[in-house]
Amino acid sequence: MKDILVEFKDCCDHPYKRVAELKSARNTKIIGILPMYFPEEIVHAAGAIPITLFGSDEPITLGDSHMMTNACDQVRSSFDSLLKGKYDFVDGIAAISVCDQVRFFMEIWQLDHQVPYFHQMWRPHKLDSTNRIYLVTELKRLISSLEAFTGKKITNDALHESIRVYNESRSMMRKLNKLRKEHPGVISASDFVRVIASSMLMQREDHNALLKQLLQQIEKATEPAGKKQKVVILGHPCAIPETKLLDLIEDNGLTIVDDDFFTGARYFAKDISTDGDPVEAFADFYMDSIPCTTIHYADNWTGGDKSCSPYADYGINLAKDVQAGGIIVLREMYCDPYDLEFIMMKERFEKESIPYLTIFTEHGPGPLEAVRTRIQAFEETLRFS
Repeated sequence: MKDILVEFKDCCDHPYKRVAELKSARNTKIIGILPMYFPEEIVHAAGAIPITLFGSDEPITLGDSHMMTNACDQVRSSFDSLLKGKYDFVDGIAAISVCDQVRFFMEIWQLDHQVPYFHQMWRPHKLDSTNRIYLVTELKRLISSLEAFTGKKITNDALHESIRVYNESRSMMRKLNKLRKEHPGVISASDFVRVIASSMLMQREDHNALLKQLLQQIEKATEPAGKKQKVVILGHPCAIPETKLLDLIEDNGLTIVDDDFFTGARYFAKDISTDGDPVEAFADFYMDSIPCTTIHYADNWTGGDKSCSPYADYGINLAKDVQAGGIIVLREMYCDPYDLEFIMMKERFEKESIPYLTIFTEHGPGPLEAVRTRIQAFEETLRFS
């Protein structure tokens, strides 16, 4: 099991080495995807390889001269990586409009660093029946642009096959998540995040084969000795959470048994239907997505006693389902959608008497000693409550 986990870790530590070699060996096109929610299956059906472009922990030395310094870490670090040539292997770039910062990022990218293929997909932020036709139109526009770029017709059969491959991936990830819920500590939170993130950094069929081997081995593992306080961890949209921070949490009496990371449980929460028209299936997937801070819930945000947070309810239900003692929220600096939502999240947690700890994260690991003290205090609160 350790050997496979090391392979996933190596993929995350050197995220683009493998795919650059793959591009040369298989003579295929690589489409860089900015997180989150882009329909990777459509790129896969076009015969290209979708690779998520995360930033890095390296000091930002070039990006800040092009981007506002109050942009989120994912945007600034990703653009810094672009300027340093780390994304030179990509044949194209694509993203979906999850927030204003990604939209501005794409516009700056297009002006500063043009690539052979560039596509910005617009997703309605208010997901209701009035916007469904717009979403379907955007999905069809993406298909047409990829067909023109790759010279390959994207058939319904090809889309169904790609959906099947990705659904297989999501199914195995859910199984792995179920194992860590039932056997807390059987896989560390940092290893779990690397398993999920690495799926976005390599050919999906190759990742599925590795994940299948991991599941076969981890099912034989025994639950680690000792009892720790169970927690659910939320937040940190778009980026890969700092694994040193996750290790710090679990080294101080806590066990993360579920999460809401993009490189975690959010990524594999739901499958896409393989029945009927695949474009309509993608539309259904978006329309029925799990609560997210990037979605506008107009009917819920009416003010007064009627205001509620579907995302907060979702997080609370995660904690209740696994009987977690508390919730840890990782808040990435300058993430506007999450900051706005957190006001209502905080009210809901306090109303439900759910203990929670908020940790702000910035670029790079940063000093962790002050955070360690807060985590230890939180663990004591849960232990003696």
